[in-house]
Amino acid sequence: NDRIYAYGNTGTAANIDLSNGNFVTATLTGNCTFTFTIGNSVGASSFTLFLTNDSVAGRSIVWPVSVKWPNSVTPVRTTTANATDVYSFFTLDSGTTWYGMLSIYNYA
Repeated sequence: NDRIYAYGNTGTAANIDLSNGNFVTATLTGNCTFTFTIGNSVGASSFTLFLTNDSVAGRSIVWPVSVKWPNSVTPVRTTTANATDVYSFFTLDSGTTWYGMLSIYNYA
């Protein structure tokens, strides 16, 4: 079962700690640098990030360097105020490498 982790406002630095849950809701409230913490899990883990922009358009994200994207290209995200993107991430090696994808783009 997925556990909802209501992260709240990201500010400029957000650590997604999977020991709190693996379906994460968050509001982007600053140009944010993300980190991921796997908690006590060993081996494979995954999580979904439901990320909503606040009322300020154009905020930026810096993802962990451990995230690998399809074709080595970070996806273009929605920067419109109050819009939501949904990301999926998984790891096979306890968080050394994360595989990410933009699952759903631009919910309004």
